[in-house]
Amino acid sequence: MPTGNPYKTLGVEPNASPEAIRKAYRTLVKKYHPDKNPNQVAAAKFIEIQAAYEQITNGEGGLQPEAVEQKYRATQQQYDQDLEAYKQQRAAAREKLRQQKLKEEAYKLNYLQQLKSGKIRLWHQAVAYLGLLLFFVVWLDYFLPSKQVPIQAQAYGIHAYGSVDNHLVQLFKSTDGRTYWVSDYLSQNLPKVQGLSTIQTPWLHQVKALHFNAGLYELSTPIHFSFYWAQIWVSLLFLVPFLSWHFASADIIFVAGSFVSRYAIFAVMLWFLISENRYLHLLSLGQL
Repeated sequence: MPTGNPYKTLGVEPNASPEAIRKAYRTLVKKYHPDKNPNQVAAAKFIEIQAAYEQITNGEGGLQPEAVEQKYRATQQQYDQDLEAYKQQRAAAREKLRQQKLKEEAYKLNYLQQLKSGKIRLWHQAVAYLGLLLFFVVWLDYFLPSKQVPIQAQAYGIHAYGSVDNHLVQLFKSTDGRTYWVSDYLSQNLPKVQGLSTIQTPWLHQVKALHFNAGLYELSTPIHFSFYWAQIWVSLLFLVPFLSWHFASADIIFVAGSFVSRYAIFAVMLWFLISENRYLHLLSLGQL
């Protein structure tokens, strides 16, 4: 048999609307739910509320408190099982992530140990000191007084190209085998001028302009696409191997810095030294 007065249990009038009954039911369920109110009195009240709502919504055939309790406990048991399975899966995922982090940390520590010993150490150390040397040489060469070196024109290009500052430039070649990008309105006249010379740095011979006499005037025109205008920025790149060596740690940034230094930046250094015979200028202190 149904138990008690279900309307009284829910605190509503017998002629209350379905919406009012549902609202009262939800309010009481939130108040007496075992998850929020774990004492035994609240649990019994919760089951009574469930039975009363079942009786009102399903008529006299509604579930009795014992059946509601049994149904609730079955549902709660299934929920507890699902929750425990979820906790186990989460714990397994956390353990897998922890093991992965430990493996990554072990790899970085091992790589750092290799960096501090053996052939990798010697390789990186050599690149670091070479980069440090080039850094100081480039900066010193940049701020030393420029010098003029006489040259003779050999050939010039006939095609004009756009420069970074929207100027048209043409290729000009001197008898010493070097080529320069100069303004198109000057390149074809350079073979005719007097006193043609380069304005360059004293040590690495980085050409920044051409100087010549035009009648009673002395003029100069800048060289486009010259390494001279980018050497300060490139010199900062030469510092990376030394910094990654000096501040070597298991941090992934410095581990990656070592790899980049020994391959990419070392290749840039070699290109820098070999192109335009800079290694000869460097070793001879600018005399060759």
